[in-house]
Amino acid sequence: MFMDISPKIDIAGFKLKNITNLKTHAEKCDGFIPESDLSLQSGDYLLQYDYQKVENQKSMTIKPGSYNLAKGLAGLELAPLEFVNREILTSITNSVTILKEAEIFFNSLHIYDELKQPKKRGIILFGAPGNGKSISTIQAVKDLQAKDSGTVVINWPTSEVEAHSVFKFFTSYSEYDPTCTKLILIVEDLGGSSHEGYSKRDEVSSSLLNLLDGINNVFKLPTLILSTTNYPENLMQSLADRPGRFDKMIEIGPPNFEERIQLLEFMARRSLTEDEKNSLDNTVNKGTAHFSIAHLQEIVIRSRLHNCSIDTVVKELISHTERFKIDFTKVKKKTGFSASYFGDSDD
Repeated sequence: MFMDISPKIDIAGFKLKNITNLKTHAEKCDGFIPESDLSLQSGDYLLQYDYQKVENQKSMTIKPGSYNLAKGLAGLELAPLEFVNREILTSITNSVTILKEAEIFFNSLHIYDELKQPKKRGIILFGAPGNGKSISTIQAVKDLQAKDSGTVVINWPTSEVEAHSVFKFFTSYSEYDPTCTKLILIVEDLGGSSHEGYSKRDEVSSSLLNLLDGINNVFKLPTLILSTTNYPENLMQSLADRPGRFDKMIEIGPPNFEERIQLLEFMARRSLTEDEKNSLDNTVNKGTAHFSIAHLQEIVIRSRLHNCSIDTVVKELISHTERFKIDFTKVKKKTGFSASYFGDSDD
């Protein structure tokens, strides 16, 4: 039996918030455990703590630059963030669309003053993985930083940092250097990284809604929130269809036939032959319509690695997709992929 657990076992900088008996908790139907800043397991018990700001503690001063939100021993920390340099075809990606929306917002802040509204704009980019949501966002952000050296960019990885910690960080534990002019908050994978996503309770936690609503003066600078999601169906209506939290949704779909040709020529650094162009035509090879930017990158790399034709790789990727769909259906009925997926079938 677990004995003598009480608030007197507080850790420096943290106060005991909740004690959960993992054995009895697992029997509950929802299995939901509330958020906390720090969790420690002791036997069958989970001890959860909230970070306590020390009286007169000086808030972190944020200076212009790019940062990643990360957990530290004393709460959230800002780690320097360096964006990966990748060549992109801006005429195909959606960085121009994002940049246009951002510039309209930042150039129209007087409207928010006149209407006495928080200077905040939220955009969700949604679509299947591999179609350029992240790279479009990064390119737009880099362009905005190049135009205004006072820009602060903070990346929030939702799978690693809870909403209530982010809310506390912005409202209580941080302040901006006078040289800061605007904030761009990147919210990765809102709604989870799978069809099931994360708990619906997490999606609409009060902290997340308070953050998006600007409660307690969250947005001390003009703020643009750029969020990405692979599965918009995981987002409840209070997020996806609620102007003021997210004001605009931009769908990032797969490139069309002409765009597939442009992208492949850009990646391959050469012109395609007519036969190679035809291999990307959905009327010739059924199944190319869903090809993402990631698929096109693999076509270029695989054809070079294996010294084979683009048409050969296209057909291999189409075959892979068809077999995956069949085996994914089987996975729902039994554990693991079917033997045929690994070539062990007797068929």
